[in-house]
Amino acid sequence: MEPLIEQLRKYKENLEKNLGDGEKILDISFYGKINLSKNDDDLSNEREEEIYLVKKEVNGEIQLEFKANEGTIATIGEDNQIIITPQYKELINEKEFLIQLQKILPVSLEKLEKLQKDKPNNKENESEKEVQQDEEKVAKYTPNPKDIKINMKDKITETKTFEDLVPEVKEKGIVDVRVRRVNQTEFKFIGIDNEGNQIELESLKQTEGTNPSQEIIEVNNDGSEVKKDTVMTILRIEKGKNEGRANEGFTVTLGDYGIPEIQYYRRDETENKYTSIPVNLENTNQKIVQTDVQEYMEKKRNTSVSDNIERAEQRTEDGKTETVLENIDDNPYNDKIVDDTEILIRKAAKRCKINDVEGFKQRLENTQGDTLQEKIDNLEEEINEEYSRHNERTLA
Repeated sequence: MEPLIEQLRKYKENLEKNLGDGEKILDISFYGKINLSKNDDDLSNEREEEIYLVKKEVNGEIQLEFKANEGTIATIGEDNQIIITPQYKELINEKEFLIQLQKILPVSLEKLEKLQKDKPNNKENESEKEVQQDEEKVAKYTPNPKDIKINMKDKITETKTFEDLVPEVKEKGIVDVRVRRVNQTEFKFIGIDNEGNQIELESLKQTEGTNPSQEIIEVNNDGSEVKKDTVMTILRIEKGKNEGRANEGFTVTLGDYGIPEIQYYRRDETENKYTSIPVNLENTNQKIVQTDVQEYMEKKRNTSVSDNIERAEQRTEDGKTETVLENIDDNPYNDKIVDDTEILIRKAAKRCKINDVEGFKQRLENTQGDTLQEKIDNLEEEINEEYSRHNERTLA
């Protein structure tokens, strides 16, 4: 531990030599070495850099900056989004950089010094895990730019918000809940009260071990797609009001750019089978979960999830991911016929990363081709060429 403390202290001292009026270094966190690559395929442009997160005060305001060789390569905005600085835009592959950050537990100089002060006889080989345990004992919540915020006002099911599903939230006066990645396969939910104190949510217990292999039927935000997915973490709600038998909870997986995605699940009461829907999160690009999807998971409409799971599994086994919600709910008499043509177009739009399906259809009408499949192939080729030309202009 001593060498790392000295390294961080020296780095801090070097930064303090160039501070302006009204600037003060508050803390430095060490992320270790990260591979930085350009937006090209040339391996010679890849390099390893030691990355630091510098927390400083500038004229009374807190700023967070990622640094390498004392140069600022990224900042953290008010919405907790990581922003690559302009001079590094062409030198760093942003997606790869963010994914690496999500996999690292940084070591804070402030925490290391506190641990050293509290335990003066620490050995040099004291593990990073002890630093983390010491941090968790702090009463006040310490903001982390990678924490994901649960939208407490939005309903998760048709009638219930997060605090309705987890009674402990109201009992302990929790007004804010964040989700934090603890390590490669483990996440935890952090409660925060009105005074900013960090409150442990004891009723959310991780199950399926630390590396679950449980497959779950996931319905997307608008009910247009169903798929089987293997989740990283399953947290069961104990003493919940919605099920009462520990047959509900939350799953966590990593989405684009390493950002956690939260799903609310219900489990079949007799079989080890699950179905889930997304939970609305703040400060992300996640699409809002539609009301009919929330109704799909509501207990008063659907006391048993077994029929839902069975019908959804049948679609995934048939290789069909596109669906309409009525085809996988527990009512076999409201099924809708899904046009194969519509499915082909939806899939093509998705491959082209186009969310506006109606706009895609309009372009398809003006595309040459004797059959629908030929039109789709030609339009996909056209869009891919447009995308390539855009990248060339960006890199030029």
